[in-house]
Formats: sequence, C-alpha cells, structure tokens
Amino acid sequence: MAPGAARVSLLIPTHALPPLSYSIPESLREKVRIGTAVVAPLSGRHRLGIVVGAEVDSARAREEVLSVVPDLSLQPELVEVCTRIHEGAAVPLPAVLRAALPPGVETGRYRILEPSPGWPWEVDATVTRAALERTLQPAGMRAAEAEKHIILAPSAPQPATVEWAVIRAAAEPDLARAPRQRDLFMTLKEHGGEVMTSTLLSETGASRSSLRELVRRGAARLVRRQGPAPLQATLGDHVVQERPAPFSRTARRAVKSAGPFLWRTKGREEDAAVVAIVTATLEEGRQALVLAPEVGSVERLVELLRRALEEGHTIAPYHSGLGRGRAAVHGAARDGSVDVVVGTRTAALLGLARPGSICVVDEPNGAHRAEPGHEGLPVHVRDVALERARSQRVAVFFLSPFPSLRIYAPEVRRRERIRELPARRGGPWPAVRIVDMRGSGATFSSTLERACRRCVEGGGKTGVVLKRLGYATAVACSRCGAMKICPNCDLPLVSHGRDGPLACTRCGYRQEPGPCAKCGSTRVRQTGLGVERARAELSDLLGTRVGLITAEERDHIDAPVVVGTPPRILDGEWDAVILPDADAFLAGSGIDVGERSFRLFYGAAAVARKLLLIQTHVPEHYALRAGVSGDYEAFAAAELPRLRELGYPPFAHAASLTFEGSEAALSGAVESHLRPALEAGVEMSGPFLLGRTGETTAWRVLLRAKRRPAVARAATLAARISARTRGLEVRVDVDPEEV
Repeated sequence: MAPGAARVSLLIPTHALPPLSYSIPESLREKVRIGTAVVAPLSGRHRLGIVVGAEVDSARAREEVLSVVPDLSLQPELVEVCTRIHEGAAVPLPAVLRAALPPGVETGRYRILEPSPGWPWEVDATVTRAALERTLQPAGMRAAEAEKHIILAPSAPQPATVEWAVIRAAAEPDLARAPRQRDLFMTLKEHGGEVMTSTLLSETGASRSSLRELVRRGAARLVRRQGPAPLQATLGDHVVQERPAPFSRTARRAVKSAGPFLWRTKGREEDAAVVAIVTATLEEGRQALVLAPEVGSVERLVELLRRALEEGHTIAPYHSGLGRGRAAVHGAARDGSVDVVVGTRTAALLGLARPGSICVVDEPNGAHRAEPGHEGLPVHVRDVALERARSQRVAVFFLSPFPSLRIYAPEVRRRERIRELPARRGGPWPAVRIVDMRGSGATFSSTLERACRRCVEGGGKTGVVLKRLGYATAVACSRCGAMKICPNCDLPLVSHGRDGPLACTRCGYRQEPGPCAKCGSTRVRQTGLGVERARAELSDLLGTRVGLITAEERDHIDAPVVVGTPPRILDGEWDAVILPDADAFLAGSGIDVGERSFRLFYGAAAVARKLLLIQTHVPEHYALRAGVSGDYEAFAAAELPRLRELGYPPFAHAASLTFEGSEAALSGAVESHLRPALEAGVEMSGPFLLGRTGETTAWRVLLRAKRRPAVARAATLAARISARTRGLEVRVDVDPEEV
C-alpha cells in the first residue's frame, strides 16, 4: 500500500455515499492495504469500513483512519470481486463488502481510550453503545468520539456458549444403586471426562434431573464454554464407489488449468462429479467451495463428502441455520483450517486462504439468487463465481444437465472463456405420453386415469405435479367475470378448499369468500387446477387414498398416488410422473418461462422410472417436446433466437427498478431527473403501477440496453436519485431472472 491516503468504503448500504479519502497515520501505514478493515470517522461518528483503493496524494483527505480491525479484513482479490459485482449489478459497494464479512459483525461496542473524570469505566474497557448513551447522553457520546476518548471496536461475532459436563478430579462415586447416573458417569469417562450436556443426555437417554443429582453428589460439574465450530472430519468410506475414472481425470485437468467450466452432469452423476472436483482440489493442497441452492442440499452434500473423501480433511456447512456457528466457519475458511465448505448463496463471497475451486451445483436454480427480503445479494452466484474465476484464478464448475442459457449461449461462452467439459451419455429414459386436451373439457383424461390405475394395481407409485397450491388458482364472478384480486399484489387470489378462504401466494393476504366487489353477485366460479382440488378429484376418480406433499404440508406421502408441487415431487423417484396441467407452466410469466418449463419437463422425465404422462393443449410446443426427450441442444437452438429477437438476456440486459412512495415523488425523480440523464442506448419503459398498500404506492420502471455496464450505470443513477428524493425508495435488480 502506498503511503499517503486510502479510499475507504464505509459499510453504510447506500449508493449516495461513495468511498471517501482518509489519510493514514504513520503508526498504521505498515498495516493498511487493500481489503483492510478500518475504523474511520464520518460526521463525528466512528464507522467500520474497508479499504478499496490507495491514493498517493493525501490532499483530499481531511480526516484520518483511526484503527485497523485485522479479524475483519478481506483479501485484496476478494475486494476486487466485490467492486466488480457492485459495478455490474448496481448493488451498493458497502452491501457487497458486508456480504463478504462474517455474518452478525458486532458494531455496537466501543473501547475506552481516555476516560474523562467521573466516567465509570477504565482504560481499555469495552462498553456497548447503549451503555455509553445512557451515561453520556447522545450529545456527550458524540463529543467523546470526536475527541477520541472512545473508539469503535468492531469484532466478529463470538461463538455462543453452551453447557458442558466435566468430571471432577479423582471422582469415583458409588453409583451401584443409581443406574441412570452410572450411565452418565461412564459416558462422561468415555468422552475423556468432558462433553456437551446436550450430547451426554442424548447418548444416554437420561433426564436432566439425573444429571443434576450426579452434580449434587460431587462427581461432576457443569460449566459454560464456547460451542465448537461446526467442522467435521472426513471418514474415508469411499461411498461413491461407482465413480468412473473419466470423472476424476476430467476434474484433475480442469482444476489444474483453472477458469470457468460448464459440466452437464445428469442425474446422480452430479454427486460423482462433486466428489471428483473436491478430491482433485484437495490433491493440489487447496480449498474447495461447493455452492448448493438449499439448506437440505448442503447437509446432504456435507454427509456425502464426509464419507467419500479420504481421511485427514475437514469439511463444514455454511448456511443461515448454523446461527453463530457460521461465523466460526467463516474464520476457519479464511485461516485455512477447513478444507471444504459447502454452503448456500451466502457463502458465495466466503474468503479462502488457499482457493482452488468453486462448484455451483444445480446452476440454473433460482434459489442461488436472493429475492427481496431474504438474506444475500440480488446477484446470481454464477455471476459471483465468474468474477472469482477472473480475479482469483480458481477453477469454477457449473453443474447441471440443463445449464441456464445465460452461460450456455455461444456468445457468453466466448466472452467469459467458459469451456464445456464432456458430458456422459444419459441413462434410461421413461416412456412418454403426451395427451392432447384440445376439444376436451375434462380435468383428467381417460388415458391419465388408466395410467394411474395400472401403476396402482402394479404396486407402483405415481407422482402428480401441479404448479399451484390451493384448491383453485383463481376465483371469478359468474355474472360479470371480475376476478378476486389481491389488493397488495394485483394477483389472482387462490382458493383453499371448495369453500375455504382466499389467499395471495405472494404476500399471504387472506379474505373469506364473499359477493363480487364489482356487481355484488354471490355466484362465483373456481377455475384452475390446484393441488388440493387435484387430490380430491383423483381420490374420487381412482377410489384410493391420495397423498399430498408441498413445502408446508406432508400428508399420506406413502400413498400409491401423491399430488404435490414441483420441488417436492421432483426430489424423489416415481414409477410414473403425471403433469395434468402442463399449460400452467408453459403459460407462465417472465422472460425465462421457456427455460423453466423445459427444466420442469426434463426433471419430470429424469425421476420417472417407467412413464411420464403430460396433458396439454399445445402438444407441439418446443420446450415440451425437447424437455420430455432430454434434448437440451434442440431446446437451446429454438430458444436462443427468440431471446435474441426480443432483446432479452444474454443478448441484451435489463434492470428492474421498483419504486415505493408517492406519485409526486416518483414523477419528480423519474421524469425530471432520471429520464433526461440516461445515456444513449438505454431505453426506459414505465413507470407501471404495481399496487398500493395504505398510503404507499409501488411502481416499476424497466431499463434496457445492449451492454450490461450501461444498464448498471443507469440503475445506479436511479438509486442515487431516489436516495436524494424524500419519501421515495427504490429496489434495483439488474438482469433479473424474471421480468
């Protein structure tokens, strides 16, 4: 780091505050570099920030860095990745940098440097912000910061404390007449004389009262200690015995050469590919990061890798369910004491001491990108992984039998230098029946009924896939045709049960059935096929019990016929898979409706052992035909020209801007400031009204351009304009999966 000054991004998540210049005191110049976490003043208050650049000339720096925080510092290469994500996705740089820090960073504590007379604290005491404000009052605390009597002392979150049972020295109690206590004591000895209380009680099946009695006898004591980091040792069971040699050879070559790779693994081959990639990475003495879309997938892969890898390595999960344990994994990855981390999207910016490979499992899955209100960045992990491949020179693998067209398109592969690894020949494929429902008013065809009966009579299991929850997907007035609409989201309300309440699938709004709000008629009709209606009608039709499986409900899942939503049905294997309303998927909204439909049909065929049956009014649809035959190349050949003609990603780029506020504030920001300032080549559509909640109105503006940087700059401009407009907020989403 050159002496003089540093550009520091203070971790205040706003576009309105760019990195600021601070001079570096002589005592800190050897410690400050790109990525160093520092404490710096802003308007008299101390803030945590990350150094993102160097300045030789310190003339612009009016204040100086106060301290460094080594435990929160980032690698320079990771700062470069964060900066590129900020520039390409129009996400505030502080928000991206914070995503690379341990979750739950403590920024509410201060260290006493020079106590004033009458203060109840001594030098170097650590005090919370709340305690300081109670004693000094807000004005006094601000003065103490400005005069450097106190300094912000940020830190990574400390592990939670848990209770341990510990044998007292030389304790050998007479427990002949207390079998429960004897079991507890012997188990304690087997664990070396100390073990977590929860583990002890779980292994022995004893009650807490028995443990308390053992403590009363003086045989043991209870203490509180920091909980262990969720690191696990590999077992070397080699459970993936069927792993073919080509997987290992391919993975070794790719890991050695680094860069991004597209690997179209099919079905259970994905597990073998993950094991081969991680094994090749460990052979190079490097760390592997595996990114999975959901917590359940993370836990499954951790258990797989524990048993498949050679002994002597450590592996850890990383997801929100770990609580403070996630911070311990963050530290272990940064200092190199864990070899493999398997995490959700929150691990995409995890710092690694010896980065070797990043593996994105089920690459096109939408869960790899955070939705509004959820933890994580509104950036797909594929984009983060590509940036890390460039900056950190690691091998990045995108695994999926049907990768997203945003990385499969030839133009993208050339630009990003994505190499495609050889795909293996697919396994057995089920028989496929496409039932043309044109001219039929029936919900279930006779072909569907016969297929279900044959499967049931043969002792097989049938999975029925529906898109929507509830009984009916829409409720409309039979007199005037008006639909029951959510007042918040402007979406049709879903009916739960024949006479049950109506609910919005997006915001959860509920209302009881009632007369039409437009004409007052009590005659309403339920339309669309939801899981509850399909279950009820199939049970009547087949005369057998029908199960139900959704994200929130599992009922009679051992039944011969089970109705459910795609993520749950397609997570298992079935003798027959049936899609009675394929058109609900094909007629969906969004620029990627074709891709989503293809993946659904392909996935349904992949989990059907014997039969895939589909009812549709558009039997010749290209996504349907390519999906049921497993022909990804044919689908891509049909879909990519359509996306090019429409100007959708990956051939053009878009930013969705969701504004919330008053109409006057919106008009002033968009029409008076944003539209006139757009650079040439950027088109703006809207504003479009989305809905009203109380006094707040939501609007959407769509920006489009041929080049992503132009869209990102325009979106950043919109965010800065919104930050300066009172009563107006904006949410920016560059290249969203759906528009």
